Amino acid sequence: MSVTATTLGRLTRLIHLKKWLGWAFAIVFVCAIGTSFSKGLLTTTFLPHSYCYLGNSGLIWANVTADALIGVAYFAISLGLSYLVFKAQRDIPFRWMFVAFGLFIVACGGTHFMEVLTIWVPVYVLSVTVKIFTAIASLVTAIALPYMIPRVLALIGQARLTEQVLSRLRASEERKEALLREVHHRVKNNLAVICSLFYLQCNRTKDDEVLQVFRDMKDRVYSMALVHEKLYCSENFARIDFADYAQKLAEDIIASHENPRSSVRLKTELEPVQLNVDLAVPCGLILHELISNALKHGFPDGGGEIKLTLRSELEGRYAFSVEDSGVGIQFDPDEHMTDSLGLKLVQLLTRQIRGSFKLARSSLGTLAYLQFAVNENEG
Repeated sequence: MSVTATTLGRLTRLIHLKKWLGWAFAIVFVCAIGTSFSKGLLTTTFLPHSYCYLGNSGLIWANVTADALIGVAYFAISLGLSYLVFKAQRDIPFRWMFVAFGLFIVACGGTHFMEVLTIWVPVYVLSVTVKIFTAIASLVTAIALPYMIPRVLALIGQARLTEQVLSRLRASEERKEALLREVHHRVKNNLAVICSLFYLQCNRTKDDEVLQVFRDMKDRVYSMALVHEKLYCSENFARIDFADYAQKLAEDIIASHENPRSSVRLKTELEPVQLNVDLAVPCGLILHELISNALKHGFPDGGGEIKLTLRSELEGRYAFSVEDSGVGIQFDPDEHMTDSLGLKLVQLLTRQIRGSFKLARSSLGTLAYLQFAVNENEG
């Protein structure tokens, strides 16, 4: 067993020794070939080009300057192409063609630098080697280019067609926006006419109860007209900023119910939220009913404060509340919901928007709390 292990160890060492000797021989061989090749490339047994120019310094430096500038320009162009391919490697077509052009341009720049070098150092073997490489790169690029022309022309045609389609789509979108703007404008005007009719009827009505009904109807129609007015003035014809809308609507409702003997202050804490028409109109009607109820029943003895709050909650839900500092509700909210037309309307609209509504006493007076979901992808 021990003899066998010793023999195997010697064989293993012998194999490793032969392997390293082989690598060493290969390296020495390559270095020898490279040295002789480099000596051949760097042979300087010829006359430099300056002798051809008869030592004319003006002619020499004119050629040196021209060749050096051309070489620098070629290298700068190749660096620019390399940066372009690196940055747009996934989007740019025919990357290999850019690489071929880059090698061709670098090789051309190298030939001009060799012209500068051989003015004083006659390394013509190295110069012709660079020229051979340039010739190969030039031929490869010249042969490949004709095959690429039809594909490039096809891409250009496709780009033009795409631009035409996009242009038609933009024109169609502009016409659609103009039509939507006109629709919102006409709806707003028609609702404004209805508000005016209610207002005229209010001036001819003597019965206080009937007068209040007409006023409520006028304000409800106004809340819907205000939605279309905001959409008409907005860049986005599908959504409005409900915080701005609620602020404006609340101020107008309080102004229309203003009593010279009392003053109601409005306080707001409204986070911005974009609502589409299907959600903004019901929420506007709910807001009208809640503020109107607070103004009618909350402040019988004088002024007070109404606070509007709109804040975002988890999972795209928003909470909207109207709280007044009035006398507070003197009834059971659940029982009174079916008796009051305004609260009944609030319940119906809440179900329409799949929200939840709660009316309760608060530390200030009365709190009306509405919660609803907003789908950001709609509209």
